[in-house]
Amino acid sequence: MKKRFLTILSGLLLTMAINVSASAQIRVMSYNSAQFNGDANAMSQVLQAATADDSHGFAIPVSIFIFQEVDEAQLSTLQSVVGPDYTLATFTDQNDSSWGGAQAMFYLSTQFIENTALHSDIFTGAGRHADRWALNVSDYTGKRIYVYSMHLKASTGADNQETRRAGAESIRDDMSTLPTGSHIIVAGDMNFYSPSEPAYDWFLAPGIGQLVDPLGNGNSWSGGSNALKHTQSPLLNQNGGLIGGGLDDRFDFQFVSPSLIDGGGFDLISGTYRTLGNDGNHYNQAINAGNNYYFPGDTPRGNALADALIAASDHLPLIADYQVPAVLGWSWNQDAARVLVGADTSVVFMIQNDAPVLFPTGADVLHVDVVATGDLSGSGSVSVPALGQPESIELQVDTTSVGSWSAVATLTSTSPETQTIPEDVNLAGEVIEHANGSFSFSSDLDWYTHEVSFEANSGIHEFNVWMFNYGYDGSQSLLEVDNVSIPQPPIMYEGMSTTVVGSLPSLITFSIDSNGLDPNVYTSAMPIEISDEDLLGELTNISMLTLRVEITESTVCVGDITGNNGEVDIEDLLLLIAEWGSVGGPADISGENGHPDGIVDISDLLALIAAWGICP
Repeated sequence: MKKRFLTILSGLLLTMAINVSASAQIRVMSYNSAQFNGDANAMSQVLQAATADDSHGFAIPVSIFIFQEVDEAQLSTLQSVVGPDYTLATFTDQNDSSWGGAQAMFYLSTQFIENTALHSDIFTGAGRHADRWALNVSDYTGKRIYVYSMHLKASTGADNQETRRAGAESIRDDMSTLPTGSHIIVAGDMNFYSPSEPAYDWFLAPGIGQLVDPLGNGNSWSGGSNALKHTQSPLLNQNGGLIGGGLDDRFDFQFVSPSLIDGGGFDLISGTYRTLGNDGNHYNQAINAGNNYYFPGDTPRGNALADALIAASDHLPLIADYQVPAVLGWSWNQDAARVLVGADTSVVFMIQNDAPVLFPTGADVLHVDVVATGDLSGSGSVSVPALGQPESIELQVDTTSVGSWSAVATLTSTSPETQTIPEDVNLAGEVIEHANGSFSFSSDLDWYTHEVSFEANSGIHEFNVWMFNYGYDGSQSLLEVDNVSIPQPPIMYEGMSTTVVGSLPSLITFSIDSNGLDPNVYTSAMPIEISDEDLLGELTNISMLTLRVEITESTVCVGDITGNNGEVDIEDLLLLIAEWGSVGGPADISGENGHPDGIVDISDLLALIAAWGICP
């Protein structure tokens, strides 16, 4: 039977894929493999079902597989079963294969790294050894889990009970050498027939190395009312090397140290300790007798698992899910590092629980107290579940005066084993003065009338107005010019050299076309909208600019068409004759209101004669 198992396993199970992900929450499965006397394909289905098991609310990949009754010759095959994402922990076989098999553990390499120097073999009697492994938890500095696996002496009778008790004593003596408060899982096929077993009591007795039964210390597990606790045997009738008898014994256990049920940090998740595939309805029966209701609302799935379990081993696997500690995550609003004087603002700390889990129950709730010292004031406390929305705490910034500020925010968690706590966050920033728009460099000039004068018909003229950030020295906000009003025609707005003003001013450009304008004063009142930088405490304001443009009478000497001596003389007459009949030339000096009429003719000659002599 075993040879057949190995042949099928090496061929079929190499294709088995277990879906794993980089989640920190921990699922532990312990399983007596019955020296692989079961069916290969069935064993594959059981291990897949352990990862897919969502009967208790969520499914996550198994993090740690613990096997009993493993022959050394089967290790490579077993590695194929669990898959390439799992690493075989230190394996030793001190002739254990001759006494029912050794212990083997595989761990998810994305979650743990074995500290091989801390591996230990512990003799438990009857030619058998237990193994102790130490797993450093990835993403959690200085955190470690110790895992024990054993297969204690079987059968009833005082001598066998004493052998089991002596084995438990050896295990507990070894645990007493570990650091106080260590996280310990003690798993295996204990062969306990009742809670009155001396070995069971030895594990649970108060003192150094005390363990806890997740199903209740000393609680009964016999009879049909306790059928959910039973792990051996899922077969009613013996099948080859698999022992029958029906499901009526609790031989398999996962004991835990008190540090794993203290309500925080690494902890057994309440209600997740279970026997895979046991629906509590098969006392003294085969696990696949009738329907199996292990998966609520999905009887076919339960039946398929039961069929696999009955063919894979003469034990049922134990599964327990463990939460991981909270992980402190935080950020603060960098906008508060540079604010304007008088701003009503705070440094806002966003506290989040960064535990890398797939489900909220996979990590402890993060409880954080925040206290500010220095130039910030305030404190607060928040609680954030894993995968929950961040919670905020506001620390008030004193903005009553201009200058730099510094403070320390201390983040302290009351959640056990939180990573990384405490955090002293050094904060610094500055309070700056408001921008000050001015039309003058030397004074604070918010209302200004700009006056210019041009002669009529002298063409298009541009003129400029300066906008300063009065008093700017770097401890003051930049000035932003948000909007320049459109002036009244004929005055035109041409643009600005820059809309952000610091130490250098901005040049605001306007224009007016004097051609065709009657002599007059043209005015336009122009509100200019200004503001501080886009900082906390930003203010807006209005600077009022009035433009006053005077268009004066033309002082041009009409007949001096050569334009070189201020006198109408023979040179001008000769030029007019030369351009006689032309259109739009400089000799076209006649027309209504002194404007050209478009052609050089007799009217232009008469105008020139009338203007003869020195121009007035």
